Amino acid sequence: MIRKMTAADAPDVHRILVESLHYACEAAVVRSRIDALDENANHIVLVSEDDATGHVVGFIHAERYETLHDAVAGWNVIALAVLPQMWGHGIGKALLSVIESYAATVPGSFVRLNSRVERTEAHQFYEHLGYQNSKVQKYFIKRF
Repeated sequence: MIRKMTAADAPDVHRILVESLHYACEAAVVRSRIDALDENANHIVLVSEDDATGHVVGFIHAERYETLHDAVAGWNVIALAVLPQMWGHGIGKALLSVIESYAATVPGSFVRLNSRVERTEAHQFYEHLGYQNSKVQKYFIKRF
């Protein structure tokens, strides 16, 4: 079942972030971010819950994406992750299709995403769903 993410999902989401994306993050931070994003209409944060166990096995986080050079806004997938043992069960595809449905309501809209270069299985997954690699870029950050 796909539904809106809640703060109660934080432990499962934290587990997915660590096991699937290999992010070093704290569970308390995950919970506080879920709370903050819940109130932001420019973000969509959904989970896929296993009907048998009630545990979250995947999630997607997308934000509205607007630029000065494109007349139409789209959605930027910030994270899409599924527990590795659940890969191949259609969970990622189902989560991504919800975001695509949002985008499809506006002619010319789009869904975009980034995927780290070493995640070749993810690249194959996205290409299988019709996504095209449109550029290669470097990622720069300056933390304060």
